[in-house]
Amino acid sequence: MKLFKHSNHNIYHRFLIKSTFSIFLIVLFLFKSYKIQAQENYDSSTTSAIQFLSEYIRIPSASGNENQAAIFLMQACEKKGLHIYKISDTIGSVNFAASLYPLSLNKPNIIFHNHIDIVPAGDSNLWIYSPYSGKIADGKIWGRGSLDNKGLAVIQLFTIEKFIDLAKKKDLPYNVTIVCVSGEETGGFKGSAIVSENFKEIFNPVVVIGEGGAGMKDIAFLDKAKTFFGISITEKSSVWLKIIYKVQSAGHASIVGFDYAYKRLIKGLHKLIDEQQPIQITNEVKLMFSEAGKSIGGIKGFAFKNLDRKIFRPTIKKYVKKVPEFESMLCNTITISSFGEIYNTTNQTPMEVHATLDCRLLPGTSINDMIDIIYKTINDSLLHISILKSSPPAYTSYPDFFFHKLSLSIKKIFHDAEVIPMLLPASTDNSYYRASGCPVFGLNPMIIEANQMNSIHNFNEYIDIEDINNGILIFEDFLQSLLKPI
Repeated sequence: MKLFKHSNHNIYHRFLIKSTFSIFLIVLFLFKSYKIQAQENYDSSTTSAIQFLSEYIRIPSASGNENQAAIFLMQACEKKGLHIYKISDTIGSVNFAASLYPLSLNKPNIIFHNHIDIVPAGDSNLWIYSPYSGKIADGKIWGRGSLDNKGLAVIQLFTIEKFIDLAKKKDLPYNVTIVCVSGEETGGFKGSAIVSENFKEIFNPVVVIGEGGAGMKDIAFLDKAKTFFGISITEKSSVWLKIIYKVQSAGHASIVGFDYAYKRLIKGLHKLIDEQQPIQITNEVKLMFSEAGKSIGGIKGFAFKNLDRKIFRPTIKKYVKKVPEFESMLCNTITISSFGEIYNTTNQTPMEVHATLDCRLLPGTSINDMIDIIYKTINDSLLHISILKSSPPAYTSYPDFFFHKLSLSIKKIFHDAEVIPMLLPASTDNSYYRASGCPVFGLNPMIIEANQMNSIHNFNEYIDIEDINNGILIFEDFLQSLLKPI
């Protein structure tokens, strides 16, 4: 009897295992079918772009080591049938253009701009997936540079590819060019600074579209029920400063007295970071908030449209103190980026010490203005300030024909979106091209959520597959509205 029960139990056990396994196979099949169906919602261009970006991410290209990634991208452009124009080709400074028509034809040119270089990945143990894996998972493509800036490059390339055959058959009114540069993350000196020389003569640009604004939701100081797309018309300029203290006394660290170099440095920096930079309502900020106010309506909308009125100053100050994004658009910012000393041993106080500052300046604020602010705030006769690097001054490209064409294309893909001109609180290569007198607009044609934004220059950087698809759709519609054959 016991044997019979044991045998029966085994038969039932085997049946249960087989049934469970069969159900698992069915679920797996349905899951795979769902994934296939989901992927089929994208056209072949988007599907190819996803795979291409994954491969592009696998090539590390930190600033100064872009060559391999640049060759990969250049060869892909050439293989697709674009005309290649090499601007520079040395170690750490590969810059090239890929166009529908040869640049020698001097056709009016729509320029899409991106950078090949990325920031280092940092501690790979902090990443969900290896930073250079290009992993496709959870509806995202993971890896360093996926969002900043390889994803944008791939969107641009696979958009322009759609018009190659048309350009061969028809004489289009515009050339379209993708410009790929090195060194953006380190100030653009080996990239856009070189490309922008004789830019108008070589490229005959009518507009440049680079990285910048994007779609945003749940912004603290805007209407959370709406989606806002910001197209950047200007940005902060940047300057990296070294502040140096030299004292005439140094000695054993056990008996330093009341005055030594690091003590002065720390006191000075405390004064600097404790001082709230004054609020400045620039023309660009007025335009941005005025346009946002039109869509918001009500009391808040009225306030935004009249931001420079004194009655609203207390409210503005409240937001500046609570919302970093708001502060960055209305104030110059000063960030301590490093400490150091000229020489040092562990038991000796050095005579000379320094710190570096990353300063972001609103349009209308010069480098000399910022240096004067720092001298006056710290107020120490032993302080010396030197300039390490700086970007071009901030110029503005006010909304024009191309801006409005971009706006219409965004609204076709995101029907509920409001599009506003914005001041980008960061610094990009766009400033080099604005300095040449060309209209330049910054747009990442996708909705970027807060956690995604926080992944830039951080660990677990990613771009949504939907971002790739929507980005191509926006830029494709933009070009279709312009490239009507002659």
